[in-house]
Amino acid sequence: MSGSASSRTRIWDILDRGILREMGLPMLVVSLVLFVSAMTLLGANVSELRQSYMRVQHSNTALLELEGVDNDILRIEMVVRGYVLSDNPIYLIWMQSIEGKLHDRVAGFDALFGDYPEQRQRLAQLRQLLLAHNAYFEGLAKRAKTERGAVVGEILAYGKKVGRKGIEDTLVDMRSAEMKALAREQASAESRVVSAYRYALGMSALALVLAGLGFGLLVHDRKRRRH
Repeated sequence: MSGSASSRTRIWDILDRGILREMGLPMLVVSLVLFVSAMTLLGANVSELRQSYMRVQHSNTALLELEGVDNDILRIEMVVRGYVLSDNPIYLIWMQSIEGKLHDRVAGFDALFGDYPEQRQRLAQLRQLLLAHNAYFEGLAKRAKTERGAVVGEILAYGKKVGRKGIEDTLVDMRSAEMKALAREQASAESRVVSAYRYALGMSALALVLAGLGFGLLVHDRKRRRH
């Protein structure tokens, strides 16, 4: 037993005078590097969360704009109906104003829905449907002076039959695709954030352990030198 204890003492003394004597400062340096890396990773996490928030804002804007299209086409129909029934030219001015706003709204859709090929296809389809819708109601407004009764009947039939269904179906598809894309990106971002947080936590813990060991070795070496 005494021989074994003496052997362990000699081994420790060799390590103490050799490897361990020189390990204190490198451990502190490595711990500092790990800590800086962990902070960098946490900074990237903050950036990821900020981008995720911006993506949510983007989707909210896109969904509101789609809702705005639905409201605009309904307003156009109501204005034309009002003109046909009252023959008041102010309705035509309102119709032009609404059509201008609708055109500007749809013009901004490239930035909102241009990230995915399927959305670009739906957007092209929506534009064609809106052009046809506006042309149809402009035609009704022009015919109202000479064919008022027929135009009133067509307006009523438009609401009862297919009417705006093509536009509404396209808007529903675009809303659904936007929500699914948002859900996928949110899930992916959440996974990346959690993984990065775990790595940063592990690196920080290891940095603290190494810093403690390095500091302890430096203190021990200083005491040994004094003796």
